[in-house]
Amino acid sequence: MDEFGYTQTLDRSIGKFASFAAGVSYISILTGVFQLFYFGFSMAGPAYAWSWPIVFVGQLMVALCFAELAGRYPVAGSVYNWAKRLSTGTMSWLAGWLLLLSSIMALGSVALALQITLPQLWSGFQFVGDGTGPFDFAMNGVVLATIMITLSTLINAFGVKLMTRINSIGVFVELIAAVLLILALGWHVVRGPEVFFDTAGFGEGHDLGFFGVFLIGAMASGYVMYGFDTASSLGEETKDPKKTAPKAILRAVTASFLLGGLMLLFGILAAPDLSDPKVGHAD
Repeated sequence: MDEFGYTQTLDRSIGKFASFAAGVSYISILTGVFQLFYFGFSMAGPAYAWSWPIVFVGQLMVALCFAELAGRYPVAGSVYNWAKRLSTGTMSWLAGWLLLLSSIMALGSVALALQITLPQLWSGFQFVGDGTGPFDFAMNGVVLATIMITLSTLINAFGVKLMTRINSIGVFVELIAAVLLILALGWHVVRGPEVFFDTAGFGEGHDLGFFGVFLIGAMASGYVMYGFDTASSLGEETKDPKKTAPKAILRAVTASFLLGGLMLLFGILAAPDLSDPKVGHAD
């Protein structure tokens, strides 16, 4: 780290898979795709799935830039330190604060997704009321999110080795679960791909027609496919970071695109009834 003006003090213990897992875990397709599928579908119907590859192309361009910077400046702080070296102190200050604020908002909103799944797996996770009250769903979501963020903070406080070990196991399980889910959905396909080329009446009566509602629905895909730069944030704690971090960034966004895209594809093709209101509603 002499070239960056200070002595290396962080432990380089993160390997190739752990670095890749850091990016995949932040994207977390099994969280994001499930959390906002209803939003994209309710806006633009089955054809909203086209937003997934469109968003990927745009995010891949960003990922390529991040990969270049991660290889050139493998230091902690990623965006903040990159801005400091490429621009002025003011720009790096703004970049650092924007990164902090976006992380706070992202972690909070993603943690709220626990409410969508956990109470359905076991009613004991519904700590507030029985789920029928007007505020039970929202309040219990806040409780679950608070517990998750607290546990995550404690794990990080114990050090990067414990964090990467738990994260790598979680990502490995997530990848296996995603593949199994894709196979199960593919086995139960009930319609052909022509459904993706039919606007199904969505956008009628709007000034911009289907294009307008498609842009709104595309936010569901944009919400999921980000955070791949997490591998670069851990660059100073990664083995051979100039090679490992850039590859981890590109592998994370590509793997998430493939698995998430296949889940969307087969999920829509396997849904028993696309006109069922439950397909396009959060509850």
